[in-house]
Amino acid sequence: MKKIMLLLTVGFIVLSGCTRENPVIPENDFVVVRAYLYANQPVSDIQITTTFPLDVEIEQAPVVNDASVTISKNGQRYNLVSTSGDNGYYNYPDGDLTVGVGDEFSIEVDYNGKLATGQTLVPPTPDSVSLSSRNLVIPQFNQGSRPDLENAFLTVKWDNTEREFFYLDIENLERDPIPIESSFPGRFKSFISQPVKVDSFRVNFGMVTHYGTHRVIVYRVNSEYADMYEWREQDSRDLNEPLSNISNGLGVFSAFNSDTLYFEVIEG
Repeated sequence: MKKIMLLLTVGFIVLSGCTRENPVIPENDFVVVRAYLYANQPVSDIQITTTFPLDVEIEQAPVVNDASVTISKNGQRYNLVSTSGDNGYYNYPDGDLTVGVGDEFSIEVDYNGKLATGQTLVPPTPDSVSLSSRNLVIPQFNQGSRPDLENAFLTVKWDNTEREFFYLDIENLERDPIPIESSFPGRFKSFISQPVKVDSFRVNFGMVTHYGTHRVIVYRVNSEYADMYEWREQDSRDLNEPLSNISNGLGVFSAFNSDTLYFEVIEG
């Protein structure tokens, strides 16, 4: 479930607060919040970093391990603690904080005398998630014979009458999976789609690399996450200011809900 964090590891560069003398050097450092809540899961995917100027060569944004981070739900405040390791992550260590459908959350990040805040709402679980088949059959490409492609794909479906954003996460669950021998390029050990306003997704044999049990998670996401993803996909020549739902800072505070199904990848 937490693979989503790999998609949107935020290394923001300030464009709106740059000086006139040097348009790539920000006047002030901004705290950057990348905070995700998952329905029915512990709060642990909260990362705090800072901005950096365009003219500085750096592999990742500077992390913040000593901020004061608080999550609030229905007026009740929950203080987060820094996760072990120099990674800028924070979590809530106790078991009295739940994340449920319709819950409204706010976040406060106090760092260097500045308070960054944000709000989000936990969306409903995806409705009527189903698979067209429980088996994905890998075709055999033998010389002199035509491969059977009839069962070489399956379709994941869900209801989306309101045209909301969804994305999929597909992963092999085998401890020691058997690899699929194939010369096709662009194959993935796991696959994560971009957020889209659709009600189905076709999984074909080119998206998997190993036989065995696979998990497919369908996430319903809020618009602030989809907006951030869209900003990260823009042409780098545009240099638009990053979209953000964090006040007095940058980043995104969003919530997700999901449903999970399983299918088998088998040899044809």
